[in-house]
Amino acid sequence: MNHQKSRRNIFLSISVLAASTLLSVLILEGIVRVVSPPNQFSPELPLRPHNNLELHVDLHGISPIIHNTTNRWGLRGDEPPENWKDYMTIIVVGGSTAQCFYLDDHKTWPYLLQEKLRTSFPRIWVGNGGLSGHSTRGHIVFVNKVITELKPRIVVLLVGVNDLGFSMNEENREHGNPAERTGLKRFLFDHSRIVQLAFLWKSILIDHATVLDRGSNSNFTPHKLDREIELPNDLREILPALGEYKNNIQTIIRDLRSLNVTPIFLTQPLLFDTTKEWQSIVGREYSGNDKKGLVSAATFARMLHIYNETLIQISVADSVAVIDLASKIPHNTEYFYDMMHFNEKGADKVAEIVAQFIQEYSLDQKAN
Repeated sequence: MNHQKSRRNIFLSISVLAASTLLSVLILEGIVRVVSPPNQFSPELPLRPHNNLELHVDLHGISPIIHNTTNRWGLRGDEPPENWKDYMTIIVVGGSTAQCFYLDDHKTWPYLLQEKLRTSFPRIWVGNGGLSGHSTRGHIVFVNKVITELKPRIVVLLVGVNDLGFSMNEENREHGNPAERTGLKRFLFDHSRIVQLAFLWKSILIDHATVLDRGSNSNFTPHKLDREIELPNDLREILPALGEYKNNIQTIIRDLRSLNVTPIFLTQPLLFDTTKEWQSIVGREYSGNDKKGLVSAATFARMLHIYNETLIQISVADSVAVIDLASKIPHNTEYFYDMMHFNEKGADKVAEIVAQFIQEYSLDQKAN
């Protein structure tokens, strides 16, 4: 009898401990979410509301101190207008070249686009939904989770270079960019602010990791190419992700049209071009199709050109607006701080080109 009573007491104690622990975790999670709220759209998208960062950088053509903030939706840009339907609303979708992480809030090309359009559209709002590392795989999620809910008038998409990365790295193609990966660990990380903060402090205190790694975002330094991998005459033969890219673009077009949202695609500009000057400079590493080694900057430019041309062909065939931005931005360090990311002058040039197109496009739409 005493033995049974003892077992019941132990079970009761364990149950009370488990329940109180769970309740404490839930209370702590609630407090953390109040202090640092998650985004309202989807845990699959790293949109952090009211982020406020001051960054000290040493990048060509960029101010040494920049502020990177987000609004209540986790987008870069001004707070969204309350009278949403009375505004010309635009959301920019893309990877890091749209996000402009190392540019000040007021010097990113989406923000400058807003300012340049203000003379034609006094009630204009542009939100920057660029997410570093995201390809068209992530853009489809963004459209389904964010654009479906907000329904802006226009979505501007700068795409291509991260999808090219899938063709150049077999492992990334199979498992996805780290920024787009899913699974249980990612689910817990995305859904729990406690887990996110715990991971951050583990990185700092235990792993001694650099919390803000600028290694992949540094000034461009040319490196001499000793030997390029053997290449086929038709580079499409070593671009296995090109087919998926086509399908994803068509999916994005279909999804936006179903929402009555106008898409405008932009091809991706690059510092490199296909001239002889870049043939002896390292472009990027290639790993796949039983090949592994370096390709020249000129070859990388040719590969990206194939993706850009594919985007143009699909857009024209589907009667969708497209700006061949890649052909309009000069290939020199006056506009880029590395191989693909815009500096302040580059961002201003992009904004100027896109603003002029939207102004003319809107006039054409009214005329029709």
